[in-house]
Amino acid sequence: MSDPIEGAQPCPLVSVLMPVRNEEQHVVAAITSVLQQQVSFELLVIDGMSSDRTIERVMEIADDRVRVLRNPQRTIPAALNVGLSHANGEFVARIDAHARVNPEYLRIGVGQLDDPGVAAAGGIRIAVADTATGQAIAAALSSPFGVGNSINHYADEAQDTDHASFGVYRKSVAAEIGGWDENLLVNEDVDFDHRIALSGHRIRFDPTMKIYWQVRESLPAFARQYRRYGRGKAGMVRKNGSAAIRARHLAAPALVAMLATAAIAGLSGRRRTAFTLVTPYLAAVTAATMKTRRTGRLSDREISLIPLVLSFVTMHLTWGLGFIEGLLFRRPPVAATARDPRSGNRSN
Repeated sequence: MSDPIEGAQPCPLVSVLMPVRNEEQHVVAAITSVLQQQVSFELLVIDGMSSDRTIERVMEIADDRVRVLRNPQRTIPAALNVGLSHANGEFVARIDAHARVNPEYLRIGVGQLDDPGVAAAGGIRIAVADTATGQAIAAALSSPFGVGNSINHYADEAQDTDHASFGVYRKSVAAEIGGWDENLLVNEDVDFDHRIALSGHRIRFDPTMKIYWQVRESLPAFARQYRRYGRGKAGMVRKNGSAAIRARHLAAPALVAMLATAAIAGLSGRRRTAFTLVTPYLAAVTAATMKTRRTGRLSDREISLIPLVLSFVTMHLTWGLGFIEGLLFRRPPVAATARDPRSGNRSN
């Protein structure tokens, strides 16, 4: 193993788990951000049988701190469990291939774990996009109106939380709770943190741990992603029961139900009732759009008005629809890519 980079502080080894599948566009930037970390680490790149140049790009880096592992099941929770079983570190950290982290990320995360009651620490997700529509989506994802009280998208103070984005974990605790649930193709990370909390450990959020993650660049892609997330959350709730539900999880399904009621009222001639039902949400979207354009994290850029409105509406309606489908009709989330990672068939 190579010596730590200059300026690194003495620290127990951190095993970084990076699931990949067809990530040739982003994987080098993600790995580069790991190689800049100020702690001793190993990077385990767990490949879900990529069909593009992902692994070629990884091998071109030629750093002996980087190891490539195979993930025949091709799913994220399976990849994380493969990584956990091969990890040599006292700590494990998840960093995805479509994201980058700041050089202090692992050092700060391990520092949070100095408290013996803390088993996980995660950072703030800073959305990154290239197009005007993507920037609007990024702004919506950084807004409390968009994501509710998911503080890992916007909070500016360190605090206890219920979910660590791109968490740094005690390996012993990760093994103790049985790793990631491979039956959950989505929300496996939230389920993992839920079980950590149930085992009596605390989870910390620290905004000085920065995650730069690439968002979808079109509204149809964003809609597919959030419908999938909604179904995945429903699966996690079916598994864990009401203890896994927060108020923010009920808002979007309630909105879908309200709009469906308004549509029925309008079609049956009760237009005043339909207008009364829809107006509060329209007012809230308008207010949130104005505030986000004025004070959002991307306020140094000109965020397009209509894409921002549509981003809010898209994420609320598709997540809510997905949650209803998953909870009431047990519809599973579709594959994250064009082909189902288990069967190879086209996803719908």
